[in-house]
Amino acid sequence: MNEAIIVIAFVLWYTFSLVISETTGVKRKMGREWAFFFCMIFSPLIGFPVVYFGKKKIKV
Repeated sequence: MNEAIIVIAFVLWYTFSLVISETTGVKRKMGREWAFFFCMIFSPLIGFPVVYFGKKKIKV
């Protein structure tokens, strides 16, 4: 039972990290990869503000 909870928690953590990096990270200067890195290392709850308040890409 404990293993199932840990697997479910990891899958949710990974999914939320991917969603944040694909939706918000693409629009920021730090990019998709760094957004995913911050979300996976710290948490999606901490990674989202870091990515959201980061510098936006300059459109040319």
